[in-house]
Amino acid sequence: MSAGPRRTRRLATLALMVAAVVAVVASAGSSGGGGTARAAANVTITARDFFWSPDTVTIQVGDTVTWTNEQGFHNVLLGDSRLNQPGFPSDPAWNPPPQRTFTEPGSYTFVCEVHPGMTGTVNVAGGEPTPTPTPTPTPTPAVPPPGGGPADTTPPTVSGLTVSGFDGRVRVGLTVSERSTVNVRFATEDDVVTMRRQVEQGSWTLERELASGTYAYELWAVDAMGNRSSTHTGEVRVRG
Repeated sequence: MSAGPRRTRRLATLALMVAAVVAVVASAGSSGGGGTARAAANVTITARDFFWSPDTVTIQVGDTVTWTNEQGFHNVLLGDSRLNQPGFPSDPAWNPPPQRTFTEPGSYTFVCEVHPGMTGTVNVAGGEPTPTPTPTPTPTPAVPPPGGGPADTTPPTVSGLTVSGFDGRVRVGLTVSERSTVNVRFATEDDVVTMRRQVEQGSWTLERELASGTYAYELWAVDAMGNRSSTHTGEVRVRG
């Protein structure tokens, strides 16, 4: 056999081998094997008074959500999982704060059991078609205390109430029967000013700045389970 045909076959074989190598390299490049993995994120949602901030977040699979409490008596119910017991910001229920790492895409609803109107959503994206939202949990109207037992449905009582104005300030003296949030609304014909304080059981003196004038006031207390006391009304005059 002459050298010409043998040389032709060798060149054809070499061309096939080169094409195969190029195909393998191209396949590896398209698979993203050389890409840099995204670092997992940690997103914070904060309870502020009677709402979540923010109340909706969008994250990726592998990210973590941490819930914190800056004001009020709250907890976190994520789907059917209670992440912590209700408590104030300084209570053990929030120290350390509850958190959850999401490993599956989906839409997850969370709620404060003490305040059923405090709801929020965590949308988790990545790796799957658009997920079907999980059903919104139905919280109980009052959270039973740790260890079980009947829910507290007894409202707090406010006694010994005094409201006086002096030197551009208003002073409120009162006694509450249990740990509560005291709410006061001062109203004139042109303006409304509010005051809210969290207090323990016992006697307290509360103050705030208030412009001179005559105010009609309303005062009530709300306990940890959302029970509201009767409303106390009256009038107070503040001099500058």
